[in-house]
Amino acid sequence: MTRPRFRPGDSKSIRDAAWLAGERLHRSKLLTNGAHAASETSPVGESPWDGYGEPRATPTPSPGPFSLVPGRGVVNPVVTAADVTDFGDADFVADPFLFVTPDGRWHLFFEVFNRDRTPTAAIAHAESDDGRRWSYDRVVLETDDHLAFPYVFRWDDRYYMLPERWNRETPASPILYRTDSLPGGWSPVAELVAPDRFLCDFVVFRHEDRWWALAGSDDDRADLLAFYSDELEADDWTPHAGNPVVEGRPTAARPGGRPLVRDSDVVAFFQDCAACYGHRLRGYVVDELTPSTYRDRELHSSPILEGTEKRLGWNSGRMHHLDPWPVGDGWRCAVDGNIGFGGRLFGPDHWAIGIYESL
Repeated sequence: MTRPRFRPGDSKSIRDAAWLAGERLHRSKLLTNGAHAASETSPVGESPWDGYGEPRATPTPSPGPFSLVPGRGVVNPVVTAADVTDFGDADFVADPFLFVTPDGRWHLFFEVFNRDRTPTAAIAHAESDDGRRWSYDRVVLETDDHLAFPYVFRWDDRYYMLPERWNRETPASPILYRTDSLPGGWSPVAELVAPDRFLCDFVVFRHEDRWWALAGSDDDRADLLAFYSDELEADDWTPHAGNPVVEGRPTAARPGGRPLVRDSDVVAFFQDCAACYGHRLRGYVVDELTPSTYRDRELHSSPILEGTEKRLGWNSGRMHHLDPWPVGDGWRCAVDGNIGFGGRLFGPDHWAIGIYESL
């Protein structure tokens, strides 16, 4: 990535120089996790689909992706801001979501952020033959709003994306997008909620013959809200009778990745923001979800992801997102991480994307 040269007295140049110093320090090849030997490509179920990618109950490997390590044969991070070629001098990439198409091609959708651009964030795409080594493609969805958290799934042979929309002025409605083929061609098809407060990171799934959405409150209240609908492509989903279904839980209210829909329950991942934004990721089992009731409990293996707490490294400080994909009898997961040491000096925006696998 080309960054402006430092010019004394130019605050932007000072910021850029500090940012670049942080990238170089924490991205050293000596800090990567490339020590794992590459293994043979693992099968994605018995077919390239095995039902996954559709937000309803499907057979999934057991146990779930609750004990994770850096991927074998992977040099993390696999995508950084330096890979972005079409969104100016990007500051970070984050919120990765995977998808494997029937031809076995791996797709990765994620937020790319540039503080000096309007809008400041859009949805970008990378691709891979094996889910381990990735090549940046391009920005595939850009609007007048900041876009992040590109939750991608398939339903009725069509692909959908529900990105987070954000602006500083008014609460933004979550817009559902659809395309017939990946990775581009996205068109808006529904406005799920017209919120009266700032909500963020919507995830949708099919549970007991209804569509459900969970979203966090983008404020200090740390609430979790739920909505439901009989149809996916519908405006104005019905708010849960008990909204917010969870109040004042900063350790687990803001969604942090794709839920796992199982026969009898749903596993949801939430960011732990008690210490700071996106500090770590926790897993919860939703045991009861009806239009009038909600009950969840934390997994014994939680937290699922957290920074390494080493002095240096791409994920030494924070990890706040998990998108699991079943591979054979295990899981391959897209994650993101941020630096720890020097954050105040180098700036807070050093998120990058890695690949983890289940033990």
